[in-house]
Amino acid sequence: MLKSRRRLAVVLVAVGLACAVGFSGIALAAGLAPQLRAPKQGKAVPKGHVKLTIYVPDPSNIIHGGKVFLTVSTKRIVKHGVLGIPKHCGFHCNIGEFKRVKGSKHLYSYVDPYHFTGNWQDTPGKYYWQAFYYPKGVVGILPSRIGSFRIVG
Repeated sequence: MLKSRRRLAVVLVAVGLACAVGFSGIALAAGLAPQLRAPKQGKAVPKGHVKLTIYVPDPSNIIHGGKVFLTVSTKRIVKHGVLGIPKHCGFHCNIGEFKRVKGSKHLYSYVDPYHFTGNWQDTPGKYYWQAFYYPKGVVGILPSRIGSFRIVG
């Protein structure tokens, strides 16, 4: 009877420790993920004037020369927590690279340099966006949450 109690206690401690280590890794990754700053969720933005801004809590955790990327899409297609680009999206979707805001260690922004009819930032509608980067010591990407904004005009 005493041996079975000890065995149960050891198993419970091992399971608790494994859960604590696993959940701390998830919490750590969530704390390092980029945070969407502007435009705010669901905000209306005039066409041709879209500036996307994010905050990166620990820029030293970014590999590949500190590059942070974004995805803009007309549809909210999510696979494994990452915003996907639908087929036949054309110029209504975008994958780009953020640039660090001068004078700030943590802020990054993106402005699409292209303006023409049919381009996503010059076409009214609802858009979804997500930022991500490749963190050190992890296989894969570290994505932000998925935000949305509306282009009006």
